[in-house]
Amino acid sequence: MRLINTATLIFEEFIGSHIPPYAILSHTWEDDEVTFSDFARPYRDRKAGWDKIAQSCRLALKEGLRYAWVDTCCIDKSSSAELTEAINSMFRWYGRAKVCYAYLADLEPGKEMKDCRWFTRGWTLQELIAPKDVYFFDGNWKSIGTKVGMVATLSAITGINIAVLKGWHQLQDVAVAVKMSWAARRNTTRIEDTAYCLLGIFDVNIPLLYGEEMKAFRRLQEEIIKSTADFSIFAWKLPRPDTVTGRIFCGVLATSPAAFANSTTFITRRGEDLRDFSCTNSGVRIQCQVLSDEIPGKRTYGYVLPLNCSFDPKRSVGIRLRKCGPDQFLREDPFELVEYGMLPWPNYPRVRYLLTEVPFIVPMVRGRNFGPEKISERDMTFVIPWLRTHALQIDIPPDMRVHDAWPWSRCDDEDRAFFVISDGPWDTAMMRFTVKIQIAPHGAVGALRDVEFDVVFCALGWSRKDPNQVRYTLLDYGANASQLRDVQSQISDWDHNRYQFAEVLEHYKIPEASESHTELSPASFGGHAVVSFTHEWIYDPSICRNDHWKIKFSIELRDGLADIKAPVWEPGTWMI
Repeated sequence: MRLINTATLIFEEFIGSHIPPYAILSHTWEDDEVTFSDFARPYRDRKAGWDKIAQSCRLALKEGLRYAWVDTCCIDKSSSAELTEAINSMFRWYGRAKVCYAYLADLEPGKEMKDCRWFTRGWTLQELIAPKDVYFFDGNWKSIGTKVGMVATLSAITGINIAVLKGWHQLQDVAVAVKMSWAARRNTTRIEDTAYCLLGIFDVNIPLLYGEEMKAFRRLQEEIIKSTADFSIFAWKLPRPDTVTGRIFCGVLATSPAAFANSTTFITRRGEDLRDFSCTNSGVRIQCQVLSDEIPGKRTYGYVLPLNCSFDPKRSVGIRLRKCGPDQFLREDPFELVEYGMLPWPNYPRVRYLLTEVPFIVPMVRGRNFGPEKISERDMTFVIPWLRTHALQIDIPPDMRVHDAWPWSRCDDEDRAFFVISDGPWDTAMMRFTVKIQIAPHGAVGALRDVEFDVVFCALGWSRKDPNQVRYTLLDYGANASQLRDVQSQISDWDHNRYQFAEVLEHYKIPEASESHTELSPASFGGHAVVSFTHEWIYDPSICRNDHWKIKFSIELRDGLADIKAPVWEPGTWMI
């Protein structure tokens, strides 16, 4: 560490743990600063920035400190290695200083401290938080107070909790979103420094790559994800522009700290559950539950990712997700956070991938151009269906609901459709439905009784137009539970292609059937319920960019049991 001898005003260098006590300066850079190369030259005291250095050394010497550190001159910025080390060490250097002098150059008589430029700069954030003792001076180097004495005022100006400023709360105990909010209204001269100035706040290290611009902030977030399982890193939102006309999708990472401006008052919920996530080349990999939120008027469900933070202890916060690929999700509506008390349908904990950017596409949907110039106008409605090359759309009556689906990775709850992104052979589907109907029992007039049962639907080969190359079956779950559970256990953990799925169905002797028959007890009806389906080759650009099969289910009650014939498996049924 290179320090200034406060008596001789000459540099001295120290290595490792043998660093003497020192004072440190916090200030905002101006024109004509004294750099490392200027410091040894005779004209250094003629530069405007010299006065700050000299005043800092005088104050330190008066307090018995033989050394001082000033960022303008103590770092050789011509050395990328030294600059990288300094920026990655800055928070520790400020934290280890015996005293920090905060010089508010533009604070003049009649001006309020909150309007000073020092409170708007990115680098001065860590310079306020890290040191225990900070002494503030106005533009004439007149003392105006200390960090401890002005802690309430500083908290009001910066949004930083008093307990953090006093050192009562450790930074690792503060939610990522809250720490980001402290930097939301600060700026830096270099775009990359928006990220680099926060390294110490989050206790992470990354290489400095000037020229990468906004990518630096993404790298910072990725490094934070590696070091802490704090989902509040996704708790950001953007100002809603007036030009929004449709659905908006984006990556799950913010583009700058400004997106966290409204996250100052988050309450963290650490320990609520243990959730694992990490960065991969496919996006942010998470393993947790997502919640299903019913979409008004559609009888289908969207996805909400719960975050471990909230504004209110009685409510929770999440973000909307949109499935865009196998186990892949984009964020939907980056202008809002979802606040909820209880969402009814938590999904099973599964591995999911949250994309950090929208896949590049130039869609042309039957004569309608949705190229980049259109997407930039905020209409991203067709992004999701355009990514799908094949789909199997499921249409069910109100008396049916989806109990579960396999492969879940390729099933979209919102569109109630299975999909394939590119390779047709992955066109498999298995879905378990719960049927709930009301029937009039024998001898009862006007009285209705609820009857509930499950059916299972399987399909493969549905990426092909030729109906003779598509295989389906629909079975009563109760009558075939053992076989169907075996099939489910085989396919639940892997993404099977049509040939592998066919082998599983063949192995467990699953029969092919176009309708299921469920016997109803004599006390309730005395007949049986028939669930059947039709299939139609259609074009619906809201589901898929190409023609696809649509399966439509129906329910019928029939008297008697005479016409029930149990489906029979025949060898080779599923061999295609």
